[in-house]
Amino acid sequence: MFGLSVISWGFIAGLGTTALVAWVGWRLLRRRSYRTPAAFMLAIAIVLTTAGAATGVNRYFSYLPHFGDVVSVVDGNSYWPTYRDVAALAPAVAAKRYRHGATVQLVVPDNGSGFGTHDALVWLPPQYFTNPDERFPVVYLIHGSPGVPADWFRGGEAGSAAQKLAEQNEPLIVVAPRMSHDWLDDPECVDGKKEKVETHFLDDVLPTVDGVLRTVPNRDARLVGGMSAGGYCALNLGLRHRDLFATIIDMSGFTKPTHDGGMDALFGTGPTAKKKVQANTPEKYVHKLPPSPRIRIWLDCGTSDHEVLDQMKPIQQELVRRGFHAELHLRPGAHTFHVWAPALVESLRWAAPPMEAAA
Repeated sequence: MFGLSVISWGFIAGLGTTALVAWVGWRLLRRRSYRTPAAFMLAIAIVLTTAGAATGVNRYFSYLPHFGDVVSVVDGNSYWPTYRDVAALAPAVAAKRYRHGATVQLVVPDNGSGFGTHDALVWLPPQYFTNPDERFPVVYLIHGSPGVPADWFRGGEAGSAAQKLAEQNEPLIVVAPRMSHDWLDDPECVDGKKEKVETHFLDDVLPTVDGVLRTVPNRDARLVGGMSAGGYCALNLGLRHRDLFATIIDMSGFTKPTHDGGMDALFGTGPTAKKKVQANTPEKYVHKLPPSPRIRIWLDCGTSDHEVLDQMKPIQQELVRRGFHAELHLRPGAHTFHVWAPALVESLRWAAPPMEAAA
């Protein structure tokens, strides 16, 4: 979904430009004739140009808002501890070390989906360590395309948003699963002709989280959210599986699948494939949804994100007509983390179930 993705063509072009400038400069500096004071000045100019361009692109998208986010990109998975290592700590040590919560890696095995074994990123509230017998609601946050789970903990600032709730004694667990095989993969969270990502989510991710972590394993304490392509995923999966989720948070998501290669590339051809397209297009099936079970839907969009907004407005109205609690929230901005980060704070505050109701 490249037209309106988490990292759009503008972001990719910006990174490509900086990479090209750096490569040309490096080639020049490797020549002996440039190893002079002039070459040194050229190197400084290249560094400043590259840094300036990268900063400008990053400022627009707010993809890496903090220095720690840059470090996490460089270090990869080693930046976050594993849940196994954290769980092995003595309770007093863990409570002291993670008094502001902890972001950890959780291994999600393949239980038959064919998706493979992958890591999910999980944020655990401080109460997870101080109250070892307590169970917690879970919000599943789905990344966009191009994108990875870590996007939620960088530009999305999910840890900060959840920490604010924990400080108000409304703790929840945040899970950002891997919903594509690589950064550019765009399976739309469906069971398509090449991979079964919906099955991976339902049969691999959810059982692993409920089996390993101290969750409240019922629909009232289970939320699904996403931004951009992940917003479509959250809307589609949430509406299709209302027996599993009580709340949907859709930030800047289309109301139909959008795949770079089209629906034939995603689902295949023939009558069965056409039925799958219809079954995974919320704007097509929303008027057929039965009234029960009820579900709450938070739709959020930037006022400059016109293409998405044009789809969100009618589906919100139709959801309300069908008797569902569906709210549409607008805020200044386009298809960037400048919209999604504050939207996450507000939507989680709205969506977080009271502990007594979730227990």
